[in-house]
Amino acid sequence: MTEQLLNVSRQPFDYQYLKGLLSGYRYPRNKISKLLKTGEIIALKSGLYVLSERFGRDLVPEVVANLLYGPSYVSLDYALASYGLIPELAFQVTSVTTGRRKAFETAVGTFSYQHLKPEYYSLGYQARESGDTSYLIATGEKALCDKLYFASPLEDAATLERHLFADLRIDFARLRALDRKLISRLAGLAGKRNLKLLKELTQ
Repeated sequence: MTEQLLNVSRQPFDYQYLKGLLSGYRYPRNKISKLLKTGEIIALKSGLYVLSERFGRDLVPEVVANLLYGPSYVSLDYALASYGLIPELAFQVTSVTTGRRKAFETAVGTFSYQHLKPEYYSLGYQARESGDTSYLIATGEKALCDKLYFASPLEDAATLERHLFADLRIDFARLRALDRKLISRLAGLAGKRNLKLLKELTQ
């Protein structure tokens, strides 16, 4: 085991951080190539790494999601599940971004990103602490609005209710506890029929 890697204080870490840890080597780039071959470090994408499981370090999937592709924040099914708004566990970490739609299949999981227009993207997410690090995640209101943002247009309030409670199995009590003013603002920014119906439903 390479001793310098025991000093890794955060995950994931980038090439410059790793190069600094290995500055005692004459050719740090060659050492990094060897670490990848031996499996001591794993590349999530070019220039972004995590330690192998043998180091026993915790890895926060949401932090990985933020760093893999940005700007982005965790949302949609993964965030809805984390708030208990839907009953299913989400094994794929779902995020939204102002960039292009993307997906990453990595050794530590699958991470997908959906595109939102910037003016709508900019409202309704927050930083959540996790140990000595933090990550960006949608509020419960924004996660639900993001989910409806990408859904096919719904005809009316009755169709929306069926979609929420039969298809998504949204928890009714948690839905009623959401911030109606934030939903109203998001509906105005999105300009989507589904969010206008949600605004009417929650008023």
